[in-house]
Amino acid sequence: MSYVKHKFGKTFFVKHKSKTKNKKTPIIFLHGGPGGTHLSFLPLKSLAKDRDIYMYDQIGGGASSITAPKLWMIETFVEELSVLIKTWKLDRFVLMGASWGTTLALEYFLATKDSRIERIIFQSPLFSTKDWENDANHLIKELPDKTQKIINYCHEIEATDSKVYQAAVFDYYLKHVLRNKKLLTKPRKPNINGNKIYAHMWGPSEFKATGTLKKYERVSHLKKLNIPVLLICGEHDEATPVTVKKYHKIIKNSEFQIIKNASHSISRENPKELLKAIKGFIG
Repeated sequence: MSYVKHKFGKTFFVKHKSKTKNKKTPIIFLHGGPGGTHLSFLPLKSLAKDRDIYMYDQIGGGASSITAPKLWMIETFVEELSVLIKTWKLDRFVLMGASWGTTLALEYFLATKDSRIERIIFQSPLFSTKDWENDANHLIKELPDKTQKIINYCHEIEATDSKVYQAAVFDYYLKHVLRNKKLLTKPRKPNINGNKIYAHMWGPSEFKATGTLKKYERVSHLKKLNIPVLLICGEHDEATPVTVKKYHKIIKNSEFQIIKNASHSISRENPKELLKAIKGFIG
């Protein structure tokens, strides 16, 4: 197991090393959450055929060090990424973020203006909590009336830890987060501290922001992106095609692709088409 030590603790990472001599630009994958792990990206490790790939568990979650609540903020994760890039001695790289990982990728770019970034891939982006919740409210209205009432009432009385709320959340997730019941219900490795980070920064569920990202808004900053960008979302994504297309129109040098037969967890639902989109963009 490989770790990078820094002032926040130890960050666990995996390097999928290419065996080819003429390697292409390496990729750094930024997982979702906040508080998630790199495991969702494993279906994409075949990209290591002609380039090195770096995946890591952001500090506080997964196999990385547990952190205190005072570190559960965007600035921590941006600084952590800076340390990792320096440690890995990368002189150029592609950033790919998924969900919260797109937030981190954007924040890293805005904070550093790092000229070593050749391209950025934003998959199912979170650039605006308002947009995210508006999309969620629209998608919730497509659920059965009973499910809608449970979600709205539990939000009203702050009963998001109730069994009926969790059942309603499952129905939403099965449509817009991971459209594979077997994978959605498959037990995962415990990630207790990561879950706490998610609740602190985001909230009780994908469609309800109550944490420190509640007022997050960076759409107006997208025009500052001056490198090639690829925006991707799933056909049934909670980051809806309509919203992601809006971001595409703001970013001048950008491309936009919708992955069919997928929602938010594209790498687990339709990795073949996602790989095709990535390869078409990065060469």
